[in-house]
Amino acid sequence: MFKLSQLKLEVSEQAAPLISDLLLGLGSLGVAEDIKGEGLYEISAYFPIETEIAIVIDGLKEYSELLKQSMLDVTIGPVSAHNIDRSDWEVWKSILKKVRAGKTVIIKPPWEEHLAEGNETVIEINPSLAFGTGHHETTRLCIEVIEKAVQRGDVKNMLDVGCGSGILSITALKLGVRDVTGFDMDPIAVEESRKNAEKNGVLDKINFFCGYIQSARGNYDLIVANVYVEPILIMKEEFMAKLSPGGTLIVSGIPHTRQDEALRGLKEAGFLVSNKYREGDWVALEFVAN
Repeated sequence: MFKLSQLKLEVSEQAAPLISDLLLGLGSLGVAEDIKGEGLYEISAYFPIETEIAIVIDGLKEYSELLKQSMLDVTIGPVSAHNIDRSDWEVWKSILKKVRAGKTVIIKPPWEEHLAEGNETVIEINPSLAFGTGHHETTRLCIEVIEKAVQRGDVKNMLDVGCGSGILSITALKLGVRDVTGFDMDPIAVEESRKNAEKNGVLDKINFFCGYIQSARGNYDLIVANVYVEPILIMKEEFMAKLSPGGTLIVSGIPHTRQDEALRGLKEAGFLVSNKYREGDWVALEFVAN
């Protein structure tokens, strides 16, 4: 029996977050983005099988035309629709294996076993459509920088911006950060974060909420935003306002081709870059307040 409907299309980099947000607004359970090269992203969106996909496609086409009129050099390719059955998801078990992030963190799916050795920290994340599993470069980069920040011994609390699966919040808590808050604009992501936190025995220790950064209370020694360049630049003043004196800001989800753009924007807000990390086509940037 078919379980889900999938829409796929290729778009240019600057349109990817806008198209993804639209699809989530049209009822998508999750949206995945993959770099195809030469400034193109492939977007895959998943919908309940009972969704009127024709209506979604019409809304997507109408919005795409508006983007083409308002954005220069934007590319939005044709939309393809497919049904996904149970057997397609079972393929995950042969593809998604446990993965190491940083020096000590092991991320594993529920069907794999891993007995921690030495100082290893094991995190179990259930793959759920577009939410983070630890296999993406940006997630591993963020975990690497969180691990280093915790080892320096100067992180009492952390804010996880766009928590997704909750993987960064859960990892930070297990690495020793005592007070962790994570938020996302997508209620499905927040629900998934809570489920994963419960699996890892830390649900009662992390404050997840659905909303915006303005609703996060207090100041934080560490702020991590593994999102896109656009929301990073939009929130740069809020990052500065909510960062504790001497605190650290980590931003990722940045293609290496847009690294300079992110650096300029955050420097304008008063941040000083302290480290740069790269894996594949992606970068993570570490800042301190000026």
